[in-house]
Amino acid sequence: MVKILSPAKINLGLWILKKRPDNYHELITLYREIPFFDEIYVREGILKVETNIGIPQRDNLVYKGLREFEKITGIEVNYSIFIQKNIPPGAGLGGGSSNLAVVLNKINELTGKPLSREDLINLLSKLSTDAPFFLYGGTAIGRGKGEVLQPTECRLKEKLTLVIPPVSSSTRRIYSLVSPKHYVNVEYAEEKIKEILEGNVNAIENILGEIAKEIYPEIAEVVRFIESLGFKAFISGTGSTVYYFGESTEELKTAAKSRGWKVAELEL
Repeated sequence: MVKILSPAKINLGLWILKKRPDNYHELITLYREIPFFDEIYVREGILKVETNIGIPQRDNLVYKGLREFEKITGIEVNYSIFIQKNIPPGAGLGGGSSNLAVVLNKINELTGKPLSREDLINLLSKLSTDAPFFLYGGTAIGRGKGEVLQPTECRLKEKLTLVIPPVSSSTRRIYSLVSPKHYVNVEYAEEKIKEILEGNVNAIENILGEIAKEIYPEIAEVVRFIESLGFKAFISGTGSTVYYFGESTEELKTAAKSRGWKVAELEL
């Protein structure tokens, strides 16, 4: 049996540029891998994908990816996968995409690397726009739908606290509410990213997070509470995770316990 760790990510800002002919949105974002992990166990056996939270196999991105891997390579996947989910679904942390990327990368290794890195990225891109990032990790600028990646260095080396309310945010619903009033030009977004990479967290913006805050009162409540403590609150991706730079406080821990929020204190 092989154990692999599947990391989460946050978006250090996300900007929408325009609507694409394929009905997706052209965006630019800054991905940052964070030390918050699902644990995945891979063992030889009949192909099966299970989780500790009961995600149906047919709906699991990992299962879909492995079936696609079989179709492309002609190699039967004789491995059983168990995913210990610590990263909540619908939290804007890319947990499912990360699971997909790390499992397919490991299966590709275990079967003799039939897919090149480029082939693997193309496979991942078909199923998730975030998944290719997890083959790189670290910090990267994402363009296109988020899958066109430029690895970069970031000066942010701070404590980070995640606060995750018990609500799953729908990416499809958030994007359905994006309109031309939310678009910015690419020069504006790239200047903001430059500032963030130099350490200015005040340059972080995320219009998808603002939309999520409007339609999910649970997210708005977390934002208000964090800001009442004197921190600036940011939302990752399409939510529901709210994060801030700084340590967790006793007030936050008390509030989280009574409201069912999950809190994780991390080091960037």
